[in-house]
Amino acid sequence: MEIILIKPVRKLGKIGDILKVADGFGRNYLLPQKLAIRATEPNKELIVKQKHEFEAKDKQIREEVEKINALIKDQQLVFIRQTSNDGKLFGSVTNKEIANKLSENISYNISHSNVILDKQIKSTGIYTVEIRLHAELNAIVTVIVARSESEAQDYLREQKTETSEDLAESA
Repeated sequence: MEIILIKPVRKLGKIGDILKVADGFGRNYLLPQKLAIRATEPNKELIVKQKHEFEAKDKQIREEVEKINALIKDQQLVFIRQTSNDGKLFGSVTNKEIANKLSENISYNISHSNVILDKQIKSTGIYTVEIRLHAELNAIVTVIVARSESEAQDYLREQKTETSEDLAESA
């Protein structure tokens, strides 16, 4: 199936790109999500005319995302949870919980589907979590999972000393 992207799609292309994709991918994902349209002759002509509008809209969205990225940058989310003696959580910290706490902190709604966890958070410690803001921009957030506030502060102090040691070694 030949399609024209009307929004940037990560690892696929940018606005106005004409691509051949698998029929199922186009029919079941790109078209229903309004990320692309079928590449018919009238649509190709329309895209050529509207490409500047799409690019201006994308630039505006990217500027807004840059502002959100500035708010998210250096955020540290602390989760206090009950754990077993060896630091394993009774449950886990989910992407929904991370999105909700981050949304509260920055006063902007972050969808849980934009929170990218490499693996489930099932024990205490410090984790780096990626937040997908735009097809071309991700932010990094530090998630601290601890049994108490004092343990969370210990993790923060430990992280700061490791960071300062890394800076001293690189200098």
